[in-house]
Amino acid sequence: MDRTRFNEIAAAFRGRRVVVLGDAMLDRYVTGPADRVSPEAPVPVVRVDREWDAVGGAANVAANVLSLGARCDVLGVVGKDDAGRAVERVLTEMGGGCHFVRAESRETTVKTRVLARGQQVVRVDREHTAPISSATRTELAARLRTRLPGAHALVLADYDKGVLSPPLIRHAIDAASGLGVPVVADPKRRNFFSFSGATVFKPNRGELEAALGEPARPRDPAWIEAARVRVGAEHLLLTLGADGMALASPSGTLRRIRVRAHAVYDVSGAGDTVAAAVAVSLATGATPREAVELAAAAAAAGVAKIGVATVTPDEIGGLLPARPGMSI
Repeated sequence: MDRTRFNEIAAAFRGRRVVVLGDAMLDRYVTGPADRVSPEAPVPVVRVDREWDAVGGAANVAANVLSLGARCDVLGVVGKDDAGRAVERVLTEMGGGCHFVRAESRETTVKTRVLARGQQVVRVDREHTAPISSATRTELAARLRTRLPGAHALVLADYDKGVLSPPLIRHAIDAASGLGVPVVADPKRRNFFSFSGATVFKPNRGELEAALGEPARPRDPAWIEAARVRVGAEHLLLTLGADGMALASPSGTLRRIRVRAHAVYDVSGAGDTVAAAVAVSLATGATPREAVELAAAAAAAGVAKIGVATVTPDEIGGLLPARPGMSI
């Protein structure tokens, strides 16, 4: 994709609305210098000089949708706690529509990352991963039915925190299909084979290998086509870290897509950025290949930032060639 085609697609972002359903989280960052080792254990002592919060998981997918200029409605479950209110506040301030079910018996997932000299020292997770109750699932399904009409894409963002279950996933995909809304599915291990019928199914290499029980062969068209058929997706998008992405489509074609990042500081949230960029691009009518090429550039822009981050159209455009035939 060259910059001219990107600008055509990006110009349509503001007229599109994406619905995101999945596990919303709060990402908390603690950072400071570490110039000595603790006398209590062989670990660095970080002198805190800054703390901040950002949204994570499905909420970060929504934040990336909003950062790209599209509208977004996000659905999920948070606790009746400060973390849940913080997630909603951040997304609301960005212009998002929050339709969370607030559960009495669950706490909002919080991931606290301690950073020193720009590197993560440790991560501390507070989470509740049991499946949500049937009543909460019914309420989420009802809210989804309200938000889907008129939407241009749906993202199912699964992080194995209990919000998405096979019945809710099936309901969401069937409802979107009935309305002609493309579905981007970002799976995790628990529900891996529950996303049959998704427009784009986006596992990473480790997730696909664990699910299939064999090493991935992303350069083998026959192997990746068999994997696409097995998961039941229209398009299989396999993310490969520094090696880019592989896109398998019904025609049997296998495309390898890669955009080199100018710098890599943190890969946290890169998958969220890809899911958001693919969804927003498909919402404009871009082809799956164009959507993935755009998403690859978005991921390259995101990993050049510290922490879970969002990217803008200007940052993406800056990584694309000015005209066809130029190298990236």
